[in-house]
Formats: sequence, C-alpha cells, structure tokens
Amino acid sequence: MDDLRRPRPAAARLGRRRALTAPAAAGALVRALTDRFPELAATLWTDEDTVEVQIDGARNVELLRRLRDDPELHFWYLADAAAVDYGVDEHFEVVYHLYSDLHPAWLRVRASVVRASPHVATVTGLWEGAMFHEREMFDMMGIVFDGNRDLRRIYMSPDYRSFPQRRDFLLPDDAADSSAAGVNPLERPETWDLSRFGEELTHSIAPIHPAIETTATDRRPEADETDADKSRPR
Repeated sequence: MDDLRRPRPAAARLGRRRALTAPAAAGALVRALTDRFPELAATLWTDEDTVEVQIDGARNVELLRRLRDDPELHFWYLADAAAVDYGVDEHFEVVYHLYSDLHPAWLRVRASVVRASPHVATVTGLWEGAMFHEREMFDMMGIVFDGNRDLRRIYMSPDYRSFPQRRDFLLPDDAADSSAAGVNPLERPETWDLSRFGEELTHSIAPIHPAIETTATDRRPEADETDADKSRPR
C-alpha cells in the first residue's frame, strides 16, 4: 500500500522553521486564512490537526471577530485561552484555541503582549466564556484585559500582589524577593519562636480525672452519644 501513496511536497519554510506541508486536514483552512489575511502567512504554521498564526495583541478583537463571523471560517467556539511567559527579557502571549465545525483542524491564535505594559483588549464581548480565562490570566500572569467588567483575582487573595506563573517569580515563600512584585514573605522556619511551644502544649492538655464507675441502670442512653450523633435529625 505504501507505493500507492502520493508523496506530499513540502512548501516554503514558515513559522517555526518547519516545512509547511498543508496536510489534507488543514489545507482548506490554510488557504482560507492566507486569502483573507495575507499578512499572517509569514507566521503561519501547521501540523496534522492544528493551524497556528501569530498576531499583534492590539488587533486581537478585530481578527477574532472576523474569524468568528466569516461564514467560510465560522470559528464560533472559544475552547480555551491561556497566557505564556517567554522570559524576563521577552514578551507575554495570550493564546486562543478556536474550533469550527466547518474545518477539521483547530485554529490557534497567539497574540503578543508587551511585558512592560501587559494590556490587551478583552474578548468577553465575543465569547462570554472568556471571562474565567481572562480572570485566570490576570491572577496568575498580571495581564490586564481592558474592558473586562469583572477583572479580579480568581485564585489568590485580593491583596496578593505577585503573579505565580511568571518566569521571574521565585518560590511562593520568597514572593517579596521576586521581581514579579511580591508580598510579605510567609513565615520561614528560621523565624519561628519555639520557646513557648512547651508552655502552650502544657496548658492545652485537659486535666485527667479518675474514672467514675457507673452501673448499667445508672447510665443514660444519651451518655453514649457523640457530637455527630446529636447533630443528626431524629
């Protein structure tokens, strides 16, 4: 059977320095994207089931709206959105994963965000489900989504000032020393005062009283009940 397969010639090298072969699953989507967005051809990359493009974060809403509303693209479903940190001297990216029932290949859109001023427009106006993803990226990476009506921390406490998924974030208990901002460090073992531990332990032990013998006739039924028993409905 192998000798019946037609060889697939590789196209010009694009994107991640990997040959763009435009497999059957992604070929139609590649052609549709390059026809409508010729400026994206230089950053386009594909494999068997995914097509990827890179854009400037300033035009994320414009491009994503066209991808959603174009009847021949119809990427109506935002499956996921996540942030990537490429390093202290590099940029952030917000990565959108889109699905369309017109194309068997997924579409990944990588929007660059300036690290020094990590602002990008919200896409909650296009997909309400992006609310959770944007709040997560704001909490973990410190990316501000302009126009998001409920942008607040989702995991960390509201007064926490650091961003745990940034690559310049150190250990959680060293957050105050991190260049990603930080808060007061958590209590470290070398700062513990153990001198009062024995004293507190002594006071916390209840006095031991001799057991009081009771007969079966003296014992009340509720004497054998636990707190859990008393909390149950009768």
